[in-house]
Amino acid sequence: MSLSTSNNEYIRRIFRKAFLPWIITSPGYLFVLWNFYKKIKKKYKLKGDSGCPIPHIIVISLLSDCNLVCDHCYSRVYGEKKKLPENILRNILVQAESLGSFVFMLTGGEPMLYPNLLEILSCHKDSFFILITNGTMISGSVAKKLSGLPHIIPVVSLEGDLKETDKRRGAGVYHNVMNAFANLKNNRILYGFSITVTSENVELLQVEDAFLGKYPYGSRLGFFIEYIPAGRLPDSGLTLSTAQRTLFRQWFLNLKERTNAYVLHFPNDGRLMDCSGKAGSEFIHITPEGYVESCILLPSHKYNVSEMPLEVCIQRLYNDNVEGGHLCETTENHPCMNYRERLKITV
Repeated sequence: MSLSTSNNEYIRRIFRKAFLPWIITSPGYLFVLWNFYKKIKKKYKLKGDSGCPIPHIIVISLLSDCNLVCDHCYSRVYGEKKKLPENILRNILVQAESLGSFVFMLTGGEPMLYPNLLEILSCHKDSFFILITNGTMISGSVAKKLSGLPHIIPVVSLEGDLKETDKRRGAGVYHNVMNAFANLKNNRILYGFSITVTSENVELLQVEDAFLGKYPYGSRLGFFIEYIPAGRLPDSGLTLSTAQRTLFRQWFLNLKERTNAYVLHFPNDGRLMDCSGKAGSEFIHITPEGYVESCILLPSHKYNVSEMPLEVCIQRLYNDNVEGGHLCETTENHPCMNYRERLKITV
């Protein structure tokens, strides 16, 4: 069986067992699903008509500020606090939607610190927003607001169990994350989790009780992202050894079979680690300063949405990558590619 066939079967099983029952009992998500289908058709029609690259996903780092100080956070690459101006954010969303893009991943820093964020996103119900948050600001009242915004999917970050989460994120954070999960679940919100896999927590994750049930942390979506040395204080000691990675992959594949959550393991699943060569055609990253980049891990200051239209930024970035002239296209300078090569990753 080919990889694509196996993956398609997995997606169909998860949709049938996890998402379809959820959609049927949550009417607001029926509209979201139907709108998603229409958007996909429109996107590929626009792409065929114009020939211009249309990113599948636009990652927007709204700000660098955060209420936590996590050891391995990529946003700590910024030397001072940065925030994308509200008018620029609104313009990005309008321009992106006009191009045919409709899936946005919002990160930071902590995106929930961004002023008026939910109000801004409520004006774009035809798009989908994956909100990467540390969960500490998802109170009962915030969860209630999110229940009326089904096009926003919160994905809460943690490190696994209480000990590992509080060690890397701060005392009491695990408790706050569990409260966030409870608030989201009680308000019948579609949500997910995200875990950075390191050499220190990789073995603990494989015996964590949360992964024994059908829905880890009560969620229907989950990301396991291997730590890659980057940012201001990269620590190569946190990367997985080849042996650790092999065992974790075996555990993860078993997890996929016995849970009803849609889970992904990067770099194996998808082409996240090949992002630099696909920027523009598959996804882009926009920094808090407005710069459009190939990769969140390698800052670039070449094209800025405050200086030129988003479409121009995307086209020029795409052309750079096609021509091989962009910094992120150079394998020896790319932390993702170095990591992939060192571990001899195969999908």
